[in-house]
Amino acid sequence: MADVSTQRVFVGVDIGGTKIGLNGLDDGRKAVSPRWVEVEALSHIGPRATVGQIVVGVRKFLETNGLGTDRVAAVGVDSPGPADINGRIQRSANMHPDWDGFELREQAEAALTESFGRPISVSYENDVNAAALWESFVGAPRGNEVMALLAPGTGLGGGIVINGLLLRGARGMGGELGHIEIVHPPFVPGTQQPPCGCGQKYCAEAYASLAGMARMLPEVLKLPKYKDHPLQQVTGGDDVWRKRAYQVRGLAAKGDELALAIFDWQSQAIGKLCRQVADTIDPDRIVIGGGFIEGGKELTDRIMRTIRETFDQLAFTRHAAEVRFETATAADQAGCLGAALSAWQYAHKSE
Repeated sequence: MADVSTQRVFVGVDIGGTKIGLNGLDDGRKAVSPRWVEVEALSHIGPRATVGQIVVGVRKFLETNGLGTDRVAAVGVDSPGPADINGRIQRSANMHPDWDGFELREQAEAALTESFGRPISVSYENDVNAAALWESFVGAPRGNEVMALLAPGTGLGGGIVINGLLLRGARGMGGELGHIEIVHPPFVPGTQQPPCGCGQKYCAEAYASLAGMARMLPEVLKLPKYKDHPLQQVTGGDDVWRKRAYQVRGLAAKGDELALAIFDWQSQAIGKLCRQVADTIDPDRIVIGGGFIEGGKELTDRIMRTIRETFDQLAFTRHAAEVRFETATAADQAGCLGAALSAWQYAHKSE
């Protein structure tokens, strides 16, 4: 890890649903620690409580690594959910209502500046954009590639990095790859595929995400051949379909026929999305991350093989021959290290 005894430190803050993870980079973009520091997010209480936890987390990170507050050059913050380039949050489902319109970057900057007694610059990224930035840096540290990250999990996040820089767009809304429309049949022939959580039909996220799976499972488990399937034993009131969707990956990893068929269907959808991505940005590589590839090597190999085969059937010849497909390698710390790298980039841009 980095020797930061006399160097500036760029702190990355990854805000999740329940916790905040923090790590940092030195001026040479080396990680300060092999492990991140965690504090509670308190996002369910509201955004101001979370901002308070950002300050707590940064101070805990510095103390854990024996660093004084004078070492902090800048802070990068990321969060899930829709937000603009300045970190103005748009409230989505299951968020405290006070998050709607909250200026996260500005408020975090003000709180850290007050706590440290000097100006602290804060940058903001969407969490998947931050992960994409770090994933690209790990794979091409000289910044000489075009890369897309797709992260199927609860939703289907995306990020695009071009020659070391995020494609943020004019409003910070670039790279929303999960909301590209694809042509894909419903899992149960003759039924209507449920719409995406954004309200539109045919978004890739409607097919390849945990949320999409929860919406399609009711039609699947109506079929007589699945009346005794293990998923029928999962109960839980209003969120029973979400709970059942959570079980599919574990069943697929054990070889369950239905669960594997669902993953194959989702992987085909991602392969179709990758063709759209390739036609749009002409990438060197496409990286697949998120919970989708956390079911063990055998299931991940099957997923990547199906994505590749689907892509190759649809893509232009050179894309099929030359675009590389890889699984994400940066694991849980991609978000906080990507946020730290964002802070590093903004700081060096202004120097």
